Amino acid sequence: MKEKVEVKEYNKYMLPLSIVIAGIIIAGSIYLSSKAQNNTSNPQKTNKTTTSTQTNSTTSNNSIKATVSLGTNPILGNKKTAKVAIVEFGDFQCPYCKNFDNSTFPLIKDNYINNGKVLFAFRDYPLETLHPLALGMAVESRCFAEQGKYWQFVNKMYSTSQNNNTASVVLGYAKNMHLNIATYQSCVSKDTFLSQIKADISTGNNIGIQGTPTFIIGKLNKGKITGQLILGAYPFSYFQGIINQYLN
Repeated sequence: MKEKVEVKEYNKYMLPLSIVIAGIIIAGSIYLSSKAQNNTSNPQKTNKTTTSTQTNSTTSNNSIKATVSLGTNPILGNKKTAKVAIVEFGDFQCPYCKNFDNSTFPLIKDNYINNGKVLFAFRDYPLETLHPLALGMAVESRCFAEQGKYWQFVNKMYSTSQNNNTASVVLGYAKNMHLNIATYQSCVSKDTFLSQIKADISTGNNIGIQGTPTFIIGKLNKGKITGQLILGAYPFSYFQGIINQYLN
């Protein structure tokens, strides 16, 4: 009987002690889990690198204004009738620029450019650290433009696998589009338009561009526009609202 009593007395103290220990273990686990989650929930806080930009990773600040020219690339639209212009600073190897060109741009073109209300200009902002082919593509685009094939080049870059568009592949496009190949190769090899591309990059830096695509939408005034700076490949409805504000 005495043994059984000692065992019962032991069990009486062990049960609450076990509960206390278990509680400490659980509380410690919760604390460590919470700490780990806080350290990984927003990795973008420490990422200050210029990036290609999608709408879910950026915020458009409507208070930011910029004044830019239309640049030196060919322009889409009717200069005599358009009151509003869109200038895109883009990168031919940027996946979000490609998303914009394939989904939003056709609707802007159908609703505003083709009917003479809006001009559209593309200015080069190659992100060389992220996209090693981008600067070469910018040079090549202007050599295509020299032979009247600029927008065909743009369409090709954004309808094919961007990371595969090496110089030799683009040369194949030039042949398929019936460019004068000797003239084209001379243009590319001499970096004929490199100074114009650098001017675009400098303008982009001066107005605070942080990624591609970035757009300025505003009223036309003697070949320049002053308007909202928009960072990201937003859907058509977003652009539509801003364009209509300026048209009205």
